[in-house]
Amino acid sequence: MKYLYDVSELTPKAPKSIGIYRYALGLAREMSRQLLEDEQLVLVCNGSNRADFASVVSSDRTTLHCVRDAMPSHVWRQWWMLIGCALLIRRLGVDLYFSPKGFVPGALAWPRRVGRVAVIHDLIPFWYFQHRPEYFSRLETCLVGRAFRHTMRQADRIVAISNATLSALLAEGVQTSRISVVLNGVDTASIATAQPTLPAGVSGRFIFAMASSLPHKNLEGVLAGYAAYRELAGEAALPLALCGVSDVRQEGVLGLGRVSDAELDGLYQRAELFLFLSWIEGFGYPPIEALRVGTPVVCSELPVLHEVCGDMAHYAPPGQPAVVAKRMFEALASEWTSENRRVLAIAAARRIDESLAWEACASRVLNAIREVCRLSHLHRDPV
Repeated sequence: MKYLYDVSELTPKAPKSIGIYRYALGLAREMSRQLLEDEQLVLVCNGSNRADFASVVSSDRTTLHCVRDAMPSHVWRQWWMLIGCALLIRRLGVDLYFSPKGFVPGALAWPRRVGRVAVIHDLIPFWYFQHRPEYFSRLETCLVGRAFRHTMRQADRIVAISNATLSALLAEGVQTSRISVVLNGVDTASIATAQPTLPAGVSGRFIFAMASSLPHKNLEGVLAGYAAYRELAGEAALPLALCGVSDVRQEGVLGLGRVSDAELDGLYQRAELFLFLSWIEGFGYPPIEALRVGTPVVCSELPVLHEVCGDMAHYAPPGQPAVVAKRMFEALASEWTSENRRVLAIAAARRIDESLAWEACASRVLNAIREVCRLSHLHRDPV
């Protein structure tokens, strides 16, 4: 069996999709190791991610096929999803198409017996349609909504990365029988290749938070929660190092913008507390990454974060600054000795090994792919 693994539209240079990029890279690396003798994996990449995905090739059963010298343009991506991918699949003799990004190509020219499997990380755009309808233009709303609904109709199997994503898919009418829940893999160590360091301006004891200008990342809630914490803590309040935004004018807050992997690692390790208050997440890597190095966490009271972090984190409603401040104050008031942090890191490592290991993630995704390939009724008429 030959599987096409489509990363033709992914790039490490897009902050909005860096989580999906890391997921696609980690999954490809482990899938490549687990292929059976009669299986082949074709990684379809572009020039901006070719080196990264070339590094995951671990046997002659995995090959790299570069379709563009650089990150594809929007026009090329539309052509690829409409007909380009189908033409390549016919030429390569592929048995199944797999997308780690969440969208499957259209039915135009699609080979009858080639199945389609897609990983859907979240339905966050649908949250925008409901809560922030002004964020997308009418055209974007139409295109994004149509792409998701096309995948939900046409994919032979959807891999949901959490039970939270499963619930969102079921609410949109996707049949349970077409969904496999496979929790994301989490790296047991930092992906940084350099020694951990701290960004300029960060020193001493500090709180670390992550947000962005994207409304669902709840920058307003982070700043309001921190302001309430300062009132509660008084002169003992710690400064806030805020990753993801740079133009912040609030007392005690240092906006860092985008940081390097080595700086991110340093922030996780050196912070007294990590704060993460998104309104919605499909999985949520940052809290478990902070716990992985023994840093206490205050995060949104979301089912998916409970699913990932269990009882290791402190939870608060993302829209209630007073409660957020109380949780922060309580967490910081605890005796976080090096031994306590070591115990927290061990608990997080156990959680990763038991439920969030890349080996198990890739094995379950491959099982879903193999099941689709075994089905005799792969072809669906265009809707």
